[in-house]
Amino acid sequence: MKLRDSLIAMTLGAAVISSSLISSGSAFAQGRDYDERCGNCGTVTSVEQVKHKDSHVGAGTAIGAIAGGVLGSTIGKGDGRTAATVGGAVAGGAIGHQVEKNNRGADYAWRFGVRMDNGRYVTVMQGDSADVREGDRVRVYNGRLERY
Repeated sequence: MKLRDSLIAMTLGAAVISSSLISSGSAFAQGRDYDERCGNCGTVTSVEQVKHKDSHVGAGTAIGAIAGGVLGSTIGKGDGRTAATVGGAVAGGAIGHQVEKNNRGADYAWRFGVRMDNGRYVTVMQGDSADVREGDRVRVYNGRLERY
């Protein structure tokens, strides 16, 4: 019984001490300006706008393949019809992909070089500049830069 009471008292005492340290930041940082360490923070060393190649296959390819396959199936009989359907689907997919690619326009992205506080160097690509310039302090969060 005494052992259990002693363990409960020690646990409560440790909780009280740790909660007072947590609320003050830490005993070491008390009473001075303290910049909390950020594991994902650094300084932007380079900013570059680059042309971004989007290589995903989109709706244009799928719609073109379906349309080409339907049109190809109306030509011929038997094995000729099968060949025309396959050929139409392939040609339609290729044409649909080109149309989609031409209508998508130029895609540009921003490439940032960041010297992290721990000495590592990382490169981050994102669609917008987020108004970040060389020399800015940033945090890398979910693959994007945030001013810090």
